[in-house]
Amino acid sequence: MLKCKYCIIPVLLIALLSVSCANEHNKLLKSNDQDKKYEVAVAALEKKDYFHASQLFENLLLYYRGRQKAESVAYYYAQSLLGMKDYYSAGYQFESFYKRFPYSVNAEEALYQSAYCKYHQSPEYTLDQTLTKEAIRDFQTFVDKYPSSPRVQEANKIMDELRDKLIQKDYEAAFLYYKTGKYQSAQVMFKMFLNDYPDSKYRKDVMYYIILADYELASNSVENKQKARYETVIADYQKYAASFTDKDKSKSDKLLNIYNLSRKELEQIK
Repeated sequence: MLKCKYCIIPVLLIALLSVSCANEHNKLLKSNDQDKKYEVAVAALEKKDYFHASQLFENLLLYYRGRQKAESVAYYYAQSLLGMKDYYSAGYQFESFYKRFPYSVNAEEALYQSAYCKYHQSPEYTLDQTLTKEAIRDFQTFVDKYPSSPRVQEANKIMDELRDKLIQKDYEAAFLYYKTGKYQSAQVMFKMFLNDYPDSKYRKDVMYYIILADYELASNSVENKQKARYETVIADYQKYAASFTDKDKSKSDKLLNIYNLSRKELEQIK
């Protein structure tokens, strides 16, 4: 029993110390000693105590506006929010910092971090991609503005990742039309996809599904449209065959069958 009492003492001491620190922090927030707040806030940021640092820097923003330390307070506040992984607030503060202090030594890093925060807010590809597009735009602005920055390689890598997400979203949207039997819309969407992303990893699959959609559209068309649509099937098959060697025999056989059937239908029409 005595042993258990000794175990409780360190826990109580830690709890009391935490309460004491919290009280000191709250007193400092309410005080008018702005220099002390700044000093403690910088120390907290250096210790990676981002929560307390962010509260103090936020408290200092209004006081130092237009004064000598306004720039450092704004920058440190954004950094502390980033440390807390509050990407929305940090991104806003970094963007605001860059606009207010475009000639600051920290302007380059602020511009990068504002884009980086949007990157972290970018949702999975199935959702709205507004933030993804904004992140790409902001990273591109950074690369254009600071082409010699050591961050450029990382920025380009992230932009490639974000573009892949947009490409996947557009591919899945086009494929959904095919999957649901809307072959004409699928045909249009797939061909737009190829125009937008000519070197995409989906290129082969897209050209494959274009032929399938072509054939479904042709075989279910009214008589006066069949000739042109079967000719489209043949033309798209020839493009596919010239571009790819298909290792998947089931796919190659399916496409060849469609090609041969389309030729026969054309001969009958003629």
